Amino acid sequence: MLSTEISEKVLTIGCAYKHPKGGVAHVLYSYDTYLFKPFHFVATTRRGGKLRKLFWLFIAIPLFVLRCLSSRIKIVHVHGASDNSFYRKRIFIDIAKRLGKKVVYHIHGGGFADFYKTHTADVAPVLKKVDAVIALSDSWKSFFENEAGCKRVVVVPNIIPFHDAGCKESNDQVECLFLGAINKNKGIYDMLDVLNMYQEDFRGKLVLHIGGLGEQDKVLNIIHKYGLTDIVCYEGFVDGARKNELLSSADFFVLPSYIEGLPISILEAMSYGLPILATSVGGIPEIVEDGQNGILITPGNRDSLYHAMLQLMSGSI
Repeated sequence: MLSTEISEKVLTIGCAYKHPKGGVAHVLYSYDTYLFKPFHFVATTRRGGKLRKLFWLFIAIPLFVLRCLSSRIKIVHVHGASDNSFYRKRIFIDIAKRLGKKVVYHIHGGGFADFYKTHTADVAPVLKKVDAVIALSDSWKSFFENEAGCKRVVVVPNIIPFHDAGCKESNDQVECLFLGAINKNKGIYDMLDVLNMYQEDFRGKLVLHIGGLGEQDKVLNIIHKYGLTDIVCYEGFVDGARKNELLSSADFFVLPSYIEGLPISILEAMSYGLPILATSVGGIPEIVEDGQNGILITPGNRDSLYHAMLQLMSGSI
């Protein structure tokens, strides 16, 4: 935990996090709980439609200015990502610099590299303006230094609480767990395709639990269309006791993403001692050692995904 003397001087901004849904919200929740005392914070956005988000942005700007005018605030810690998150945070970064504050830009999300390359004219001046950039892994540090030209980049891995997984109860079927946004970038449709193509290899032997929000209607339609209701269980958004139950009972965790930063879901699964099946993107290869605590595959390679699942089902890792 940081000293009170330091915490008093830092104002953090990011998404609302009191009931965290998503990786950034979980990071902010952990910072509030374990790192900063006190935790000075302004929410720049909340979940909801465009009008709700715009409303909270207009509320956040004057509140942020008032907090910055306090003589004790010296540093503004900005948590952001690409797309709309970047354009929202750009407003606050500009205000903070005009008010003479040091700005630390903590960049999350696996899509920032592509976003930078397609919006360089917008992003580059902001990266040049901030006093430091926080990257989630060494690979992201290399990108910010060598491709984005940032001068001061520090790696701060995401943090999660440690969990005592205890003893897992024996089960006739292998329990596989996916936690994350339900969309193509997370590789969930690759998982469903593999389970569909090799149904007889998995039926009665494995159950995939899917937790998350996003394109859940599409996932449910696929499950019913392919006749996977006895192999795949959609859990909806899970947190608290239900998440603990799923992580404690799982045999391995899967996240076959196409892009990533440093996934909170993988860190959480590792804290429960689960082997990881994931892709070699973003900071994942820095925490998952292929063949040791998990298996790494190439994004979109369904054949590798199939064989990796069989290997983990056999308990060889």
